[in-house]
Order: sequence, then structure tokens, then C-alpha cells
Amino acid sequence: MKHRHTFKLLSKTTLIYLLFTFFAFFASALLLMRNTDRFIDNELEGYFRYYEHRVQRFIKSDRKLEEVKRYPFILSIEPTAQADLTPVYSDTLVVNADTEAKQPFRIKTLVMQIDEQAYLVSLMRNSEDFYKLKEMIFRALIQVFVVLALVIVLFNTLLSGHFFRPFNRILQQMKNYKVGSGATLQHVNTNTVEFVRMQQLFSTMVERIENDYQNLKEYTEDMAHELQTPLAVLRSKTETLMADEQVMRRHRTAVKTLADEISHLSKLGNTLNLLTKIENKEFDNRERLVTRPIIERHIEAIAELVTLKSMTIEAQLADDHSLVIDPFLFDIVLKNLFRNAISYGSAAGPIRVISSDRILRVSNFGPPLAFPADKLFVRFSNRNGQHTSLGLGLSLVKKICEVSGIEIDYAYREGQHIFSLQSL
Repeated sequence: MKHRHTFKLLSKTTLIYLLFTFFAFFASALLLMRNTDRFIDNELEGYFRYYEHRVQRFIKSDRKLEEVKRYPFILSIEPTAQADLTPVYSDTLVVNADTEAKQPFRIKTLVMQIDEQAYLVSLMRNSEDFYKLKEMIFRALIQVFVVLALVIVLFNTLLSGHFFRPFNRILQQMKNYKVGSGATLQHVNTNTVEFVRMQQLFSTMVERIENDYQNLKEYTEDMAHELQTPLAVLRSKTETLMADEQVMRRHRTAVKTLADEISHLSKLGNTLNLLTKIENKEFDNRERLVTRPIIERHIEAIAELVTLKSMTIEAQLADDHSLVIDPFLFDIVLKNLFRNAISYGSAAGPIRVISSDRILRVSNFGPPLAFPADKLFVRFSNRNGQHTSLGLGLSLVKKICEVSGIEIDYAYREGQHIFSLQSL
């Protein structure tokens, strides 16, 4: 499954606020720029109309056109030459004679009809100040948006520590909650409706889980306890039958099968009970163990059994190798790995136990698996069709590694089954 990036709720809401603010400012900037352009056009048009009236008064006063100083261009034309009375506007750059800098000007060219005489009039107005005003407004909008965005981010960051403190405390309680621990949940004071509902639902869920767990635990313990009595009776009767030579001569196979099944059922109950306790995290006595002396003790305990199966065991153990794990659970891991190596190993090569500064490996020679490797740690996967196998040993090892923060890997290389343990 492809990993998906996750984000905090506050980060998402802040991003939404910033996007909303950006689009709001963008729309406002467009509207403001449009209004600014309209304002500039109206101001320039007011200027042009004012001087159009002055030009009309000047011409009607019969003054010579050569006396005009304030108007760039006034030309008398024939009335028949006028094709269109609609004014023409244009923007251009004019070099300032004093500073030699180019400045923006707005030009209005129109035809005026005065006393049956037509005049072509061209008026100019410096528009530099207007465009500077427009640029200042646009720059101010950008600055205001940047400042507002920073304020939103800073404000949300500072308030998150206050507003989300109850939420984080509830999450911490969820993280630390352990089934069957009996610990009471601490009430988190908050007046946020969503957090109050979250806390109520969590409390209700914990109460339901605890009730179900206690019922299941009592049922499991009662069943395990009640089974011991009939199993003890069956084991005693079987031992009596096995002590009777006459019965053994006639029913040896049946009696042996009965004894094996009783032992199988007893181991099954104990293993399932242990798995249940591990899954419920009842083993929480984790400590850093130096593994070498513990492994050497287990190797010494199985040395005779290894010899009886015409096998050998080799160990290359590092003094500094350690694992953080419950000591009782580590003993179970080693016993199951060694039992697996002895049961399914061959005399083609030794059982090897190797530890380095980080990794512990247990390997044995043998033929490849007769089933997919991903079924190796699955409960009740009967290996090689052996009825005597519970199919729980490696599943138990896998579960212990999971609750202890240890990664366990399996590989088959060069005729060897290799189990590797490494702290995460």
C-alpha cells in the first residue's frame, strides 16, 4: 500500500485560511485596480473637459491660434474633412526637457465645431502621478497580504498550544492506554464541544473494551483451569495403561496415540493462553538484556538433544549484543527458534547462532519450505504435514517481537533457513 503524506489539522486549516485570504486579496486587488483605472480616467477626462471649454472660449474671443501656449496642438480644418467627432485617446511617453527622463502622458484628440468652423484639438496631461499612485496601491496590497499571512500563521501556531492542549492530552491517554491495566482515565477539562464528545466516546469505548476483555480473560482462564483436571485424569489413566504390559502388547499404538494427543492438547491450551496474554500486553517488564550469557545457557540446555539427532551447533556471539525485551519472553523466543531448528534441521550442516552489535541470527540447514514463506509465521500453519506441530511456535515468536519492538525476518539462502532479529 502506497504511503500517504499526513498533515496536522491546524496545518490544513491554516493553509485553507491562507488560500482563502489569497483569493480574497486577489479579487480585491482586481476590483481596486479597476476602480483606480476608472478614477484616473475620470480625473484626466475632467482635466480635458476643463481645457476644452477654455479652448472654446479662446477661439470665440477671436484670438489668434498662434497665441495659444498651453495647448499642444490646435488646427483649423475644413468642416467637410471631419469624418468622426468621437475623441481619440492614447498614452505615450514624452521626454522631459529639464530632466531628460521619459514621462507618461495621456493625449486626447478631438474635433470641435465652433461657428461653422472645425478645429482639430490635441490635449496632453501628465499621468505619471496617477500611475505612481496605482503602483503604490498595488504594492501596499502585497505588503498587507504578506503581513496578514504571517500574522495568521503565527496566531494559529501560538493558539494551537492552548486550544489543542486538551486534544493532545486525550490523544496521549489513548496512546498510553493498555487493555486490562485497570488504570482510570483522567478527566481533561475543556469547553470545546468536539473535544468533550471525543473524551466521552473514548471513555465509553474503554469501558466497553475493559468489560469485554475481563469477560474473555475470565473465560480463557476458567477454560484453561477446567481443562487441566480432565487432562490430568486422562494423563493418569494413560500412564496406568502404559504401565500394564498386557494392554501395551495388544493396544500399544492406540495408547501411544492417546498419550500424544493429551500432550498436544495440553501444550495447545498453554500456548494459546500465553499468546492471549502477550497480545493483551500483560508482559511489560522490558529491560535491556545482554544476550550472550542467556544464549549460552540455552545452547547448553539443548546440547544433548542436538547430539541425539546427530547434529551440531555453532555459536559466534558478540559480548556487546543486547535487546530490549521482557526476559521471560526472550527465553520463549530462544526456545522456539532452537526447537524449530532442531525439529526441521538436517545433519548437512550445523545449527548456527550468530550475534553482532545489532543482529541476532539463528540458522539451520534443510530443504526449502513446502509452502509460501509468508505463511511461516501464521498460526496453525502445519509445517511439512506433521500432526505433532502446533503451528504456533513461530507465530508466538513473531508476536513477541512485535510487542517488543523487534523486527524478525526469514530468508532461505545456500540451503539454510535463516531467522534474523534486530531492534527497530
